[in-house]
Amino acid sequence: MYLLLHKLFLKRYTLFIAISFFLGSGIAVAQNITSPYSIIGIGDIESSYFNRTSGMANTGIAYRNDKYIILNNPASMSNFQNQLFLVEFSARGEIANFSGSALGTNATGKDFSVERLSLGMRIKKWWGSSIGLMPFSTSNYYFTGTTSLPGTPGTIPQETSGSGGINRYFFANGFRISKNLSIGVTTSFLGGSFLQQDTLISPDLNSGIFTTKNVYVRNWYFDYGLQYRIHISKNWEAGIGATFAVKTGLRAQTSALVLDEKGDTLSNQVISNNYFTLPNSTGLGISLIKDNKLTLLADYRFQNWSSLNIGGLGYSLVNSSRYSVGVEYSKQKEYMNLPYELFNLQAGVFYNKSYLQVGGQQLNEGGFTIGAGFNSRRSTLSYHFAFEYGQRGSKDSQIKENYQSITIGLSYKDFWLTKGRKYN
Repeated sequence: MYLLLHKLFLKRYTLFIAISFFLGSGIAVAQNITSPYSIIGIGDIESSYFNRTSGMANTGIAYRNDKYIILNNPASMSNFQNQLFLVEFSARGEIANFSGSALGTNATGKDFSVERLSLGMRIKKWWGSSIGLMPFSTSNYYFTGTTSLPGTPGTIPQETSGSGGINRYFFANGFRISKNLSIGVTTSFLGGSFLQQDTLISPDLNSGIFTTKNVYVRNWYFDYGLQYRIHISKNWEAGIGATFAVKTGLRAQTSALVLDEKGDTLSNQVISNNYFTLPNSTGLGISLIKDNKLTLLADYRFQNWSSLNIGGLGYSLVNSSRYSVGVEYSKQKEYMNLPYELFNLQAGVFYNKSYLQVGGQQLNEGGFTIGAGFNSRRSTLSYHFAFEYGQRGSKDSQIKENYQSITIGLSYKDFWLTKGRKYN
């Protein structure tokens, strides 16, 4: 596959890919929104796939589309149209408002960042593949308060801030076993870093401590998928999908530097250890499709966090569940005896019981999405837009977050190795 990609880039896509990777280098880095919950674990674990399912609340375990990269289930890669080469690019803008008694005052954050770059193609009639990168988790927080400093009376001001995240570099493959059955596997390398800075200053005693901690994490991560479709009538088709990801420990190297108010080093340590463990994860999805125009979807995802026994002061990790449903309408017409999509409209709702339990209550999240996409009449570009509104947390015992986001997707399609022929 990599040899074929190399030949293709040299001939036609060198400049386009170079620009895309330059923009993609900002993935999971440009974070201006301060999320207080992202101080725990590896931060906020991303639930969006930044693809065509974004307008359907990211519902897509049983979803297939022969002209788009659907990473929700790697088995869908087997459905790529023959001789089709895809380049997809996504970005997201978000506004979030935080409120609650723990904050004392409302806070607002804004962010715009590149989120995904991926390439896809059909290698054989029974094999489709995709490579790319996207965020796996993000962390960005800032707290102020007071604490005691050993050897000093009373308390002193404290500031804690952090940023970073984990990127996911993936290689997804889908294989068609029979006319109705497909399986798939996504091999991912998870890698990233987290920076945390603590500042303790005592104005009266003219003393302080400045701590900087860097954590670099990495490991391989595997998740598997299955899809099965069958015609249940002349106009209707039904499908089921399943996904599974194995328990994985993230290896880490941690460096901690402690300075005093004069800049003298009090401590400087480097430690290698297992930083965090990702639990077993399963997902189930169903689909109903009418005439390849109307699609109804439902997903359920579960992660077994309780088995890890992870917790700390005021929080613990508990089993998480995500429920979502989505609907899509595709307006199509015939062009050169092939179906051609003019536009699509989408909507979805979701409810997520997250892996965080704060103050004795599980952190829950819910919201809705709408989306629309269309194909350019002058080129092989496709555009997709999705809006999401959601709420997370409780205003009473937790910090409540209200957010709105817009995801913009761009897809470039072309046929290759056709020798003048383009066919399904």
